[in-house]
Amino acid sequence: MINNKLGAKLEKRKALILSIAILACIILDGYAVYIVGKEIVYTHYFYIPIILAGLWYHKKAVYVAIFLGALHVITTSFSLGFDALMFLECIQRAVMFIAVAYVIGLVSEKRAKAEEGLRKERDRSQQILGTIGEAVYIFDPDLTITEVNRTHLETFDVNREEVVGRKCYELFFGRKERCRDCPIADVFEKGACVRVERKIVLPDAEKYFDVIFCPLFDNGSTVTEAICDVRDITGRKEMEKKLARSERLATIGEFSSGMAHELRQPLGVINNSVYYIGTKLKDIAQEKVKRHLAILEKEVKHANRLISDLLDFARVDEPEFKDCNVNPAVEEALFSVEIPPNIKLKKALKEGIPMVHADIYQIQRICVNLISNAVSAMPEGGYLEIKTDEDKKEACIEISIADTGEGIPKENIEQAFEPFFTTKARGIGLGLSLCKKYVEAHGGIIYVESEVDKGSTFTVKLPINPFLLKKKNTAEKQKIDLR
Repeated sequence: MINNKLGAKLEKRKALILSIAILACIILDGYAVYIVGKEIVYTHYFYIPIILAGLWYHKKAVYVAIFLGALHVITTSFSLGFDALMFLECIQRAVMFIAVAYVIGLVSEKRAKAEEGLRKERDRSQQILGTIGEAVYIFDPDLTITEVNRTHLETFDVNREEVVGRKCYELFFGRKERCRDCPIADVFEKGACVRVERKIVLPDAEKYFDVIFCPLFDNGSTVTEAICDVRDITGRKEMEKKLARSERLATIGEFSSGMAHELRQPLGVINNSVYYIGTKLKDIAQEKVKRHLAILEKEVKHANRLISDLLDFARVDEPEFKDCNVNPAVEEALFSVEIPPNIKLKKALKEGIPMVHADIYQIQRICVNLISNAVSAMPEGGYLEIKTDEDKKEACIEISIADTGEGIPKENIEQAFEPFFTTKARGIGLGLSLCKKYVEAHGGIIYVESEVDKGSTFTVKLPINPFLLKKKNTAEKQKIDLR
């Protein structure tokens, strides 16, 4: 819109200037003929509007030349008295006006068409560059950026003027001189394509880029420019890391499964022996022996729980969905976990909440792990609050377990649900990852809000009917695919 207004304004100025020039020629011609009354010729001034018309309006300048030529012939030849020689001279000048107008108009028209073709080609190249999803740059031999596509401008929210004309090492690396390992040197020297990977550390993340440099030749074999295609491969790198991590976890899972089965048998023997010794020493008043037997029994239970976590992590068990109430699962979990006297328990289990279609065993395991973590986070005592509620807006049931314990540092919150990540002296870091695994198997979500030295709140959201949620997600995906 702005360009159209400027163009219209410029055209008006051209028309005004040309009109003034033509009017000046008419006045000069009239002055020479009617005021001076002699054959004083000012025809060299007539070329000014003719040249302007040729440059601005191309072949249409012939009309201006015909008008000025006719004006000159009529006023000079007939107003001063007809003279054959004078008439021929005027005709000659008029023909010269037309010839000059035609030549200038023809040349300027060809030049304008060439400029228009060049502009269209440049616009077409810009459109092609703009459709490329990766950032594309063009460098000259001095590594000055001569062109950039829209992807870079939109990605970094900058204007074209802020990029074009700057050195690449200045723009990307903040350097004042060329990088020592600059790959573009081979492009200009050898005319070969070069492909490299670059890692850039940003304030909030690490980015990986696949960079391809290719030469642009002139009509001969000289490299005049280099085109650079920069592709963000951070997602691919993350997928590769996740794949490698999944393979390691699968290997660990297989090993853990076999090791857990091997350990369970001797632990069972130890547990039975503790029970047998306890029954035999029942009547013996040796408190020290009884205390150590209690410790031994407690540690065996702890080892068994770790083994159960390893087995559950190694197995891929599909939930056995049944209609159930989460409140009994929470109550059973509380019964399974020993809560020390220095921890105050507050329960707010909402009555009359809808049944959920879920695996009651897995819901119970989720609650046991979360409650156990909350207890272990409060070695000096504190408050443990457990709530259940219905979220009608999202059609799900919420289970919330909050403690006033040590809390989780911000840098560890994202890794809290990762397998084998733990900051505890005891434990293998599978409890929360199992919780996430079970919750996601039900189509739900689990998240944590925490602050160091103030406590943590784990929230589990379970859809009332995971099959309806799955059907809805599938329908939405199909809708997106159809688009």
